[in-house]
Amino acid sequence: MAQRPPHRGKRILALIDETSVTIIHLDTGEIIATHTIHPQHNYWHNEMKEPGRWPGS
Repeated sequence: MAQRPPHRGKRILALIDETSVTIIHLDTGEIIATHTIHPQHNYWHNEMKEPGRWPGS
């Protein structure tokens, strides 16, 4: 059985500008994730986590 993401169902605030996205837990103020936007890619990994199964890691 697949494990549920730890923040599933939580209320969040997403702060987005031209170059970055920051996801904040709305009730606690905890920063859950940060992402740098790379227009040439369609996915941006969470910079707060260690790389997992990324190519070259």
